[in-house]
Amino acid sequence: MKTTSIYHPVLGLFITFFLVFCLALPPRQGKAEETGYPEPSEKYSREELAQMLAPIALYPDALLSQILMASTYPIEVIEADRWIKKNPELKGDALDTALLDKNWDPGVKAICHFPEISALMSERISETTNLGNAFLAQEAEVMDVVQELRTKAYDQGNLTTTSRQKVLVEKETIIIEPADPRVIYVPYYDPFHAYGPWWYPAYPPYYWGPPGVSIGVGISYWPGFYFGFAFGTWSHFDWNRHHIYINVQKRPRFVRHDRWITTPGRWQHAPSHRRGVAYRDKSTARKYGQDPNRSIGFRRDTRGFLGPREVDRDRRGDDRIKIDRNRQQRKRVEQEQQIQKKTERNKQEQGRVKHDRQIQQRTGQEIQTRKRIEREPQQKSRSNVFNRIEEGRKERQSSERGRGSRQGLSDDSRGK
Repeated sequence: MKTTSIYHPVLGLFITFFLVFCLALPPRQGKAEETGYPEPSEKYSREELAQMLAPIALYPDALLSQILMASTYPIEVIEADRWIKKNPELKGDALDTALLDKNWDPGVKAICHFPEISALMSERISETTNLGNAFLAQEAEVMDVVQELRTKAYDQGNLTTTSRQKVLVEKETIIIEPADPRVIYVPYYDPFHAYGPWWYPAYPPYYWGPPGVSIGVGISYWPGFYFGFAFGTWSHFDWNRHHIYINVQKRPRFVRHDRWITTPGRWQHAPSHRRGVAYRDKSTARKYGQDPNRSIGFRRDTRGFLGPREVDRDRRGDDRIKIDRNRQQRKRVEQEQQIQKKTERNKQEQGRVKHDRQIQQRTGQEIQTRKRIEREPQQKSRSNVFNRIEEGRKERQSSERGRGSRQGLSDDSRGK
């Protein structure tokens, strides 16, 4: 009884200590596990950058620069996509005129001319947001990875100049331009094939091709987007300085004079177009005047608004299955082709051996024939010599018989 009375207070103290210890754990650890997001100070790894850039690295330079700019404004991307879907009849000049009244960033407006791309960016808004966050925080690394991906595609023979695009190689920089600046062809492809064997197996590349389409070997293109003017001259990459350059002299038609920038040079992110979406890390938040603490606290709201992983998971999984299925089919076809080539080589080898054997046999017969022909005159000559000896011997015998006969006659005449 006395032991029980001591045991209960000790047990109570132990439980109290355990609860206090649990509550004293750093709250961030629990939140990180719950959200699944990296720590805000963590940069995107090179593997992650390659994963997110793989489906767009082979886009024409001008379009890629505008996608990167637009991706930093995820809410405007969603708004623009919804607006385009409500106004599918707007094309060309009519679209430019309608866009003049929209208070969107020029990069977002530019993407409106590519409704399929705009839809992909909106539907895969988590990937788009990651892309924009990476570009804001690691602009130089993003451009380096783009060049790395292009180099691999070029080395694989999958990035070449065609009737749709020009591929310019300047030292270690690969530039992609439309063959006709008034017609833009946007490529789509299986990143597993375009870049050769994927070197980051833990980070499989994204796929941004059209849904429901079986992609084969090589690079395919969306239908060409036609413009009555040279597209995208207002922005381009400065690969040497690792930033996007804005040519203020080339104001796009969908931007009003009073809303166009006046200072030439490097592209500058406009926080007002961010619409309150939290930046990924504190450094970027401070840079653009946002409370750094929101980079964590607001992320949950951002996820709720954008529905990032949940929204994309199904479609990404479907596309992944489709790509895997296509890859297996392609592998099977390649194996069949290899077997067929091997069979053809064996047939050719057998034919060659048979032919060589026939030639060898014919050559042997010819040699035998030649030797026989060469032996015949010798035999005939030898035969003539023997004949002459025999004839001489016969002549001698005949002569001796004649002489004997004549001698007999002489003896008979003398006996008479």
